[in-house]
Amino acid sequence: MRGKILNTILALSILTIGTVATASAQLPGTRTSAQIPFDFIVGEQKLPAGLYELRRIGNDPYVLCIQNVDDSRNVMIFNTSLLDDGDSIRQSALVFHRYGDIYFLAEIWSPYEGIARELHPSEQERSMERDLASNDKAPQSESVALIAN
Repeated sequence: MRGKILNTILALSILTIGTVATASAQLPGTRTSAQIPFDFIVGEQKLPAGLYELRRIGNDPYVLCIQNVDDSRNVMIFNTSLLDDGDSIRQSALVFHRYGDIYFLAEIWSPYEGIARELHPSEQERSMERDLASNDKAPQSESVALIAN
């Protein structure tokens, strides 16, 4: 009985340490912003060109909010998934997929947190990607630097 209690305490201690270490590695460094020179789409919502602030929502490092600094009505909360958690992330950037003159936010790179995230493509983006693929083409990528505030 005593051994079971000690094993349970040990397991909980290891779990707690692992959780704290993971959370510490993903704490937001600073708020970031970007001047996005073109209209773009996040999920199903089109946002106009402008200065945007990007921030986490709560403690979940994969739920993010992008908001126009000059017009708070232009805001989108969205989910992401892990793209890269290595040392390969050297710059802060937003990466967009471009199909002609239509831009979709696709990735967020954050060396402050040591991770890169990707957005799940919307149905509209998947459709455009299929159309390009049928012509043996791929979307173009455009990067916009994130600035620490």
